Amino acid sequence: MAGVSTESLKKVEEVLGGNLAVSPDHLARELFAIVDVLDQDGGLRRGLTDTARTAQARASIVKAIFSGKVSESAINVVSAAAQQRWSDERDLADALETSAVIAAVAGAESAGGAQGLEEVINDLLTFINGVDASADVQRALTDDRAQRGAKEKLALTLAGHPDNTQSQLLIERVAVAPRGFTPARLAEKFADQIVKRQQRSIARVSAAKPLSEAQIEKLRAGLSKAYGKELKLDITIDPELIGGLRVQVGDEVMDGTVQTRLHDLSRSVV
Repeated sequence: MAGVSTESLKKVEEVLGGNLAVSPDHLARELFAIVDVLDQDGGLRRGLTDTARTAQARASIVKAIFSGKVSESAINVVSAAAQQRWSDERDLADALETSAVIAAVAGAESAGGAQGLEEVINDLLTFINGVDASADVQRALTDDRAQRGAKEKLALTLAGHPDNTQSQLLIERVAVAPRGFTPARLAEKFADQIVKRQQRSIARVSAAKPLSEAQIEKLRAGLSKAYGKELKLDITIDPELIGGLRVQVGDEVMDGTVQTRLHDLSRSVV
């Protein structure tokens, strides 16, 4: 999001924080449903972002359309979003999607504390790695002919059939409503949003063979020190690397694999 939208999102999140006490999981589902409505109805989307209307007029549209159909908490959040200014009309729905993820996070923390939230992150990462490992799975999840229920079932299987209600919600969501992303990349976006709120980042580590607990902790400590913040490690095994590690944090990649060194060597002698 650009500057104006970023500031508007902060204001929406403030209102969201005051509406999470009753049922955050239910609120998350409602917000996702409203995102779907906005994505499908360009006229409504434009009406709620039209700065020719007053902020109160835009909020009144929200109440007129959604009152009696969703909770008061959802009305409050969407009304707050409609009263803000957005750099692009799509940013309104994006902000509500982010709010839905935050609501799911609040539900996980309420139900299971820090461990509950960690389970959600781990389930999303398991799903991402499962999708990325199979071209057939990627095609199945992006096949427009596939039924919604089939995609949800496949996505939950890839995530290891999580018991966590919030994991189920987010994983089903990325499977059926990726909104311009692929399912795996939207799941990646959700995971990044969650760890960012914890002032962490995800370090995606590819290793040639499994690491011991001691090795993992040493790697976690070294990377966290290097980046000046705690990192959540997402470790996958890739025997094709031959040896060494490949680490990606955001857009930065550190490649210390034998495979890469051999490739660089071969290029240098050609």
